[in-house]
Amino acid sequence: MPRRVLNFVLFAVGLSLSGCTGAWDKMSSRKFRDHPYDVMFDRRDPLTVMRTSPEGDDRAGAMKKLKEPAANGRSADEQEEALKLLTDAAINDPSPVVRVAAIDALGRFQDVRAVKSLTAAYYQSGGTSAPKTDAPLTGLQLTSGGRELGSMDRSASLSGPSGFAPDVASVIRSRAVEALANTGKPEAVGLLTQVAAGTEKTGGGDRDTRLAAVRGLKQLRTPESVAALSGVLTAEKTRDPALADRAHEGLVNLTGQSLPNDPQKWDAVVKSGQAAVVPAPNAVQQAGAWIFGN
Repeated sequence: MPRRVLNFVLFAVGLSLSGCTGAWDKMSSRKFRDHPYDVMFDRRDPLTVMRTSPEGDDRAGAMKKLKEPAANGRSADEQEEALKLLTDAAINDPSPVVRVAAIDALGRFQDVRAVKSLTAAYYQSGGTSAPKTDAPLTGLQLTSGGRELGSMDRSASLSGPSGFAPDVASVIRSRAVEALANTGKPEAVGLLTQVAAGTEKTGGGDRDTRLAAVRGLKQLRTPESVAALSGVLTAEKTRDPALADRAHEGLVNLTGQSLPNDPQKWDAVVKSGQAAVVPAPNAVQQAGAWIFGN
């Protein structure tokens, strides 16, 4: 089979298995051009790849595939190793792509220690120290934290005053917030409350991250989430109506109470101690709410 035809076939398979973005990442990599079969049909153990591969794209791909060892019959040592590797990558890796892959993986863990790791990833979202090299960096290296494309140089990191670009840091913070919510752990409520309220100063209160925190509080489903969303509704009702609307949606979803978008009414619910959290609506209930606007 001609190489061009082979590449097209593998591209089609990749689209069906991984989605457009993942398939394009694979197709555009140097490794795909050299070893297309190895890339498209990679059956290596994700934890082994994370431990041994020097290539950032390899490790990011492995993190996307990783299942929590403890939840899948693997050893306690493998659980410890996975947490350590993911935490280190989420906090220190010079590549934003690898950081986000590690953050997303930690969000799938039920181990409560993932909350601490994700909290640290949030606070370290801007990058830290400068690349340790005397040679000038290429434009592509500057966007990847000073490393060679497709690889990770553990000696290269990011400088304090510059670090990641603000929009990149914002994405990392938002993903960390989403991952904290995905853990389902009440220990995550504290940081999400601060971020949603705009009182957490690491990100300067950027709106995208605050919206992610509001969504996350609804997902965590605790009485503290109700109080936090009521506070956002009160603070943002006139200042940022769209953010207030998201908080109101969360309050209705959490409590099952169809009260209007009125800060005083929701504040009264919280103060009266009637902010009991109901089970999350099922798919049919969600569809009905969307159709009828309830």
